[in-house]
Amino acid sequence: MNVTAEVRPSAFAARPYQVVFKHNDTVFAEWPVASVKAAEQRIAETLAAIAVTETASRQMHRAKAHIVMG
Repeated sequence: MNVTAEVRPSAFAARPYQVVFKHNDTVFAEWPVASVKAAEQRIAETLAAIAVTETASRQMHRAKAHIVMG
């Protein structure tokens, strides 16, 4: 999965930045945040969660293939 994340300015004074996640050119998630540091933390946490999910998905796929083939 090709996912990118960026920090953009927001129109809200209380949360002057937003984190934007995209798959190719499609935005699939946005979060308002209070600071660039908070945005960077949100990006790191979310990308780590995506990586864990993809790893688990691959492991389950291999296990199913082994059960079907075995």
